[in-house]
Amino acid sequence: MINIKYGDGYSPHLFIDRIIVKLDFHPGEKAHQTHSALLPLFDDPDCFSGTKPASPVEIQKRIVLASVANAKHHPHFIYRHANHQAQWMRMTLHPRDMELQGFEDLHSILGQFTDHGWGSFVGEAKVTQIEVSIDLEGIPFNTVHILPDQAQTMTVYKAGKQTETIYIGKTKANQTVIYDRAAKRAKLGQAEKSSPCTRIERKKSNLNLKVHQLGELKNPFSHVKFVSIPATRPSTEPKEYMWALFTDSVAQRGLDPALKLLPQDKRTKYRKHISAHKRPWWMPNIIWKGWPGVLEKLHMI
Repeated sequence: MINIKYGDGYSPHLFIDRIIVKLDFHPGEKAHQTHSALLPLFDDPDCFSGTKPASPVEIQKRIVLASVANAKHHPHFIYRHANHQAQWMRMTLHPRDMELQGFEDLHSILGQFTDHGWGSFVGEAKVTQIEVSIDLEGIPFNTVHILPDQAQTMTVYKAGKQTETIYIGKTKANQTVIYDRAAKRAKLGQAEKSSPCTRIERKKSNLNLKVHQLGELKNPFSHVKFVSIPATRPSTEPKEYMWALFTDSVAQRGLDPALKLLPQDKRTKYRKHISAHKRPWWMPNIIWKGWPGVLEKLHMI
């Protein structure tokens, strides 16, 4: 996690919330040695915990991390084998909750059945999915407006009259989620962390990248546009009351639903007017410059 500060006390935090990596094995002596070393470790409570085999050739467990108190943050590990040889192993990691010491613990356990521990995954494993997040500390969620591209699908989830979550994109595999992190913290009883915070999560699948190639990941937040709703109407709108009605609609429905109620020509003009009023605290290109540091801290490059 990094902390970049700029202007008016706003502090964005960039981090990897979740990553799934898969290490494949070719049939042969190495696959046999890996299987022989790994199988007994599943019975060692200092290494693995959890579920029984999902099938005769597949085992699902959690890797025990001594430094991570909450077991739900321990990596989920799936192992597939056949003919006494490893075929593949897949891990789901939560880097922010593990922190560096958690990766040191992970490296120690992986080193008992791979050549280079966590380094074997960094060098050879494929990233099947990653969730990269930004916490906008100091930014209240109820003050943000997102202007999606016209081709994007945007869904707003409400709890009562309050918007709690905004989804951009159709598929869960490559979706952007923006929500009130402070409200979630409060629900979890984390009152000490319930100061204003807006979280942006971006899920990316089918990256065709190995772990050590994550530095090549393009900025997944460049499409997000935070805007303010100007008090003055567009120069193309002759009737002041129409803009007042629109801003009232935004307050009740949200920006994207309010825009969709407009005729196409008026919607285009209103979008152009609003897009000129970007939030000064949202600078995704500057935030993304910290990406190499996030990877380096977790020994991913």
